[in-house]
Amino acid sequence: MGKSFAEWVALYNKKTPEPFVRDERFEMFFDAEHGFCEVGQDGKLMIINQLAGDGRFWKAKVSAAARAAGLHVCGTWCIRRNIRAYIRLFGYKVEWTEDLGGLKRYHCKDADGRKGLASPAFRYNDETQAYFITWEV
Repeated sequence: MGKSFAEWVALYNKKTPEPFVRDERFEMFFDAEHGFCEVGQDGKLMIINQLAGDGRFWKAKVSAAARAAGLHVCGTWCIRRNIRAYIRLFGYKVEWTEDLGGLKRYHCKDADGRKGLASPAFRYNDETQAYFITWEV
């Protein structure tokens, strides 16, 4: 059984360090079974902004939309504590890591050989390193 938008927002607020605030620069998509995500385009990149729910579902939807628009790359933010779990959730394996002066960039591939990259973006707090994730579609 699906959840209401308010229930998905409550779940988002429970899992992220900052509460959900709608960003009108992005288009909002909602599915009671799969959650919500904000999506926008910046040049040649389709971006998932805030997301709650089934990350694989939304990644697949946004990747398909990017291909249909003639784009080849998508991106999103990750502000979770365990970046490797997020990489696995999106269906990637770490191929190698790059040391960036104490921070790590993760170079990844999925089962179809498409590349993904998890790059440190900013330090969110003492426990959380934020990453910008990009992947080929």
